[in-house]
Amino acid sequence: MRDLLSRSIQVITGPPLREKFTRTPALGVYLYRVMVHPKRREDVPTFVSHINAEGEIIEFYEDPALRVNLDYLVTAWADEDAEQQELLGAAMRVFLAQPSLEGELLEGDAFDPDERIPIRPVEDLSVEFLMSLWRGFGEHLRPAVGYTCRLRLHSPRRSENLRRVMKREIGVTINEEVTP
Repeated sequence: MRDLLSRSIQVITGPPLREKFTRTPALGVYLYRVMVHPKRREDVPTFVSHINAEGEIIEFYEDPALRVNLDYLVTAWADEDAEQQELLGAAMRVFLAQPSLEGELLEGDAFDPDERIPIRPVEDLSVEFLMSLWRGFGEHLRPAVGYTCRLRLHSPRRSENLRRVMKREIGVTINEEVTP
């Protein structure tokens, strides 16, 4: 955002309430829905295979992941309507240029180093939904756009590490008995 607008923008998380935006211009990012996919879990455990830092192959089965969508409402807050629109447009360009979160953009221990979380615009935000949302917050309708982050929450339940057969030897012993 700093590169697009040539200035820093405050980003506020949580419900988009006017009293939270003490300094404008600002962007609001509000998680308004967590949706578990209808086919919540696959039927069978998932086979996992990866190579650790020592170069060893680690393999195990884990319970199926829980697939969820996190739906966010991104709002623009500024003194002038034109500035709100410019701010929201800049936020949309940032998401267009960076369509996923990965690597150092993911903070915390909950993410695997190879995790990649796609960010997609929500296409079905109706005017009725937005109006009821804003009314619920006691605010006037403001410029906003929705985005979805699709996650796979991996289960902590897993089997013991599997051991692959690396070498197989077969020996045959024949006991011959000599009869006189």
